[in-house]
Amino acid sequence: MKYKRDFIKMKTVLTLFALLSITGCNTFPLHTDVFSKDTANAVVNNSKTSSEVHEAESNQPVINVEPTLVRPQIFLMMRDQAEDSKEAHEKQKVIYNNLDYILKKNNLQPVGSPVAWHTNSPNLFVVEAGIPLTKKLHNPEVGTYYKETKRCKAVVAHFFGKRSLLPRAYDSLNVWLKENHQTAIGTPWEVYVSDPRIVKDHDFLQTDIYTQAK
Repeated sequence: MKYKRDFIKMKTVLTLFALLSITGCNTFPLHTDVFSKDTANAVVNNSKTSSEVHEAESNQPVINVEPTLVRPQIFLMMRDQAEDSKEAHEKQKVIYNNLDYILKKNNLQPVGSPVAWHTNSPNLFVVEAGIPLTKKLHNPEVGTYYKETKRCKAVVAHFFGKRSLLPRAYDSLNVWLKENHQTAIGTPWEVYVSDPRIVKDHDFLQTDIYTQAK
């Protein structure tokens, strides 16, 4: 009986010791150490993620879409075509250089920002680029023609960002038209409000995209 009582007593002591050991593993100092380690890792990861997110957001364009009115305006235009968008972009720059030469030759100043209409189909990119004038030239220039906008209701997407991301502005324009139950009329046109030769931050160039709507 004594041996049995001693065995029970020893078993009880061992049980209490085990419980104390388990409780000790959950004491505040040890828990704090583990928590601090996890928090440190979380802070590093969050900091990296926040930095990446901030960098990504800083490169994202800002797009504001709103209804507007288009006023009558005459544009001196030139036209060219290309097989892809890169070539069309280069030819558009050549057009503006030629138009700039014509303006200097005729001692004229544009009355607004340069514009462009783009019509794309498979393997054919047509670019029509122009500059706004108060009136037509006295003597027609070879390779030029005129295009006019008339007073009408329209929708404009004010785009601020890299011009390589301009397709996002067209997407926003289409979403706005759909949500407001309106339909685009004709071909939209781009107005290059910011001159990249003057605005050094090309991540924040302003381009307005207009479309007549009903």
